[in-house]
Amino acid sequence: MKISLDWISDFVDLPKALSDEQIAERVTLGLCEVEGTERPGAVLRSVIVAQVVRVEKHPKADKLKLAELRLGGGKSITVVCGAANCREGIKTAYAAVGTVLPDGVTLEPKKIWGVLSEGMLCSEAELGLSGGKDGIMELPESVPPGSNLGDFFAGSSRRGTGGAEDSEGAGGIVPDTPAAADDLILDIDNKSLTHRPDCWGHYGLAREFAAIFSRPFRERFSAEWAASLRERISAEGKGGGKAPVSVQVNPDSSNLGFLALSMDIDPMVSSGTSPAWMRRRLSAAGMRPINGIVDISNYVMLETGIPNHIFDRSAVRGGRIVVRRAGGDQDFTTLDDRKRRILTADTLVCDAERPLAVAGVMGGLESSVGPGTTAITVEAANWKAPDVRRTAARLGLRTDASQRYEKSLDSAQLETCLLRIYELIREVSPGARAAGGIQRANMPEPVELAVPTSPRRISAVLGEDVDDDRLTGILDALGFVLEPIAQDRPRDVRRDVTHNVYVPTWRSTKDIECEADIAEEVGRIIGYDNISPESPSHSIAALRLSASKTMFRRAQDYLVLRGRALEVMTYPLVGRALLEKAAWPVSNENLVLANALTPAHDRMRPSMIPSLLKAAAENNKEHPGFRIFECGRSYAELDGDDYSRDLSQIGIVFQELKENPFIPLADTVEDLLPYLGLRGRLVPGDPARHHPLIPAAWPGTHPHEFLDIVIGEISEGAVVSIHPRIARAFKLKGKTALALIDLTSLSEQPGAPASERVPFTPPDRFPGSDFDLTVVMPSRTHAAEAVKAVRNMGKREIRSVGVLDVFPLENARKALTLHIEFRDSEQTLDADFIKETEGEIIAALDGAGYALRE
Repeated sequence: MKISLDWISDFVDLPKALSDEQIAERVTLGLCEVEGTERPGAVLRSVIVAQVVRVEKHPKADKLKLAELRLGGGKSITVVCGAANCREGIKTAYAAVGTVLPDGVTLEPKKIWGVLSEGMLCSEAELGLSGGKDGIMELPESVPPGSNLGDFFAGSSRRGTGGAEDSEGAGGIVPDTPAAADDLILDIDNKSLTHRPDCWGHYGLAREFAAIFSRPFRERFSAEWAASLRERISAEGKGGGKAPVSVQVNPDSSNLGFLALSMDIDPMVSSGTSPAWMRRRLSAAGMRPINGIVDISNYVMLETGIPNHIFDRSAVRGGRIVVRRAGGDQDFTTLDDRKRRILTADTLVCDAERPLAVAGVMGGLESSVGPGTTAITVEAANWKAPDVRRTAARLGLRTDASQRYEKSLDSAQLETCLLRIYELIREVSPGARAAGGIQRANMPEPVELAVPTSPRRISAVLGEDVDDDRLTGILDALGFVLEPIAQDRPRDVRRDVTHNVYVPTWRSTKDIECEADIAEEVGRIIGYDNISPESPSHSIAALRLSASKTMFRRAQDYLVLRGRALEVMTYPLVGRALLEKAAWPVSNENLVLANALTPAHDRMRPSMIPSLLKAAAENNKEHPGFRIFECGRSYAELDGDDYSRDLSQIGIVFQELKENPFIPLADTVEDLLPYLGLRGRLVPGDPARHHPLIPAAWPGTHPHEFLDIVIGEISEGAVVSIHPRIARAFKLKGKTALALIDLTSLSEQPGAPASERVPFTPPDRFPGSDFDLTVVMPSRTHAAEAVKAVRNMGKREIRSVGVLDVFPLENARKALTLHIEFRDSEQTLDADFIKETEGEIIAALDGAGYALRE
């Protein structure tokens, strides 16, 4: 976006002593990024007015002439010129040797067909001026030779609050310059102003410049100014009777306020050109002048930052404007003469019969102002930013208007825009008159936003002392109002709040929301480069891990160091395809994302098991045997407002090519529980019964290798072998065992057993004795049944019972080797007691059906 400082000077006088680079730097540090600067009229300061006193033919070229020039001060020079209008007596523009033209060419002495030419006579195009007339410039006779062309242009036209007078002389008409002769153009990066809808016009930027450069801001669009124009419109409108065009806004549209004013104008305004000063400013801002009415519309948008639209009133059928949704797909021809497809949900500005404009994007061709238009209706409206952005993106039509509406404009500024258009039309065409008064529809009431703060709190954030006067001065310059909280009103003593900052409407649409935003405003105006850096004053104390986090950290340490497993991390989002591949019966249809990036990650996973099987399959491609684990979450569907519950779980997978990893995994889990401070045990489970973590309908568990992890009296996990059918679906080679432990309820308890303290039992002072025996049992019977039979004997001297080995026998039997330890903490066990107890163990096992192997 290009900003003209000549335009800015209508509202604030910037310091004269600053260079272009210094101005750009201050603006960049205080407001937005300036990508570059340029002075389009600078070349005019290097060009002088010359009078052609004699013209001769070039001796060697029929189409060239030798022009003798009078430069003033008794100086004269001869140059070679090929322009057809080069003749005696005219006054024109002469660029001497060393002048740098707008296209970057530096003039040097040059021989043209043997004749030395020092400098050149310039056309309007060569000096970057509008008009594009053939031949060299022709200046008025009143301009003295030798005068500076920049000074001439600076005084050639008058620019005031609106009107302009183009100077003419007997010798020619002054062309338009692309900018004022001394104008500085700032090229602003649009992205740095995305959050500032008020800065998309020179008026809003000028207020910021006034604060940045500590200069007074001239409020040209004051309440008094608005009141006088409203009074004039009212007086003119009564003469015209009822407004010829009324406005209706449907409540389901995207409109946020609509103003309209009908006017009768001179047809010369719509068919002729706008004043020279207006054309120069439009060109300086990068916008092409078109005609009087369109130029005024664009000028006011670039000045106030509020887009607008002007309709040919004769094309508004039924004498009313209706703002509504399209109501159905249809084609619409926009101002650029292209047919575009409008969808049902798009908001349109229509008359009684047809659409006139796509709201917030572009007007229609049929209702546009053209040569000979004598009746117009001016629209100043605001629209919902998301709707405008969506429509403009779909149509591929991102206009100057839509770019501004996308930033969330302030509806309170609509009247300023409308009155400014009226003012300029009246000044350009004094005969223009309002027809009826201002039509208002759907205009919102302003919402007061007050942010509580204090100079002390702002100072603490910035690290810079900001007293009441300094804070008030900065905020006042930006349009805020700082008021002390009255003594009779309650103050937030705890937060040290002493003032309320009232935010202007043009800053409250999306920019200023909280106290931190106020601190930022003060800081950028002071200049962050002017604030001495200091270390944060906040005390930083080490945070202790929560009980649940400590538990998971200990689980990670144990599984890596003792379980010799590697940690993996899988996505908590899964797709239906993975759940179907794992034959998982729960699909979490109520936890499907509305805007999923891919079908493979469209819902929260109901269990970690499908994700772990997928991770195991990926690792199995490279490693025949491995151990992996994950500390993660799964998600359970709930009814009502609490639609889901997060489950904190540990999943472990042991994979072996030949050996069965079920027993090693069970041993690892059994040792993990006391390491986590949990009193748990592994008991035989039944895959046909429902388990809190593994549904009975899941066919993925081995029918005989299923252990339930019981903590307290509740099932909090399971150790299973994966069924070959599911293993084949994931192309898992070998044998796979999986454990899942749910620690949700344990970690949610205030006194969760996650302490790093481990109960210590001193070593026994008396020796013990070990006893191994092998019994025979049916192959389908769990080894835990034999262990249970020994433990049920109730002898306190039996310290532990474990399984050493299991190997198959004929006739659907298996051999089970048990390891039993005898120990007494108070005495040494004698040989007779040991022998007697061994016999009792053999008898107990035999009585349970597990005879001693011969």
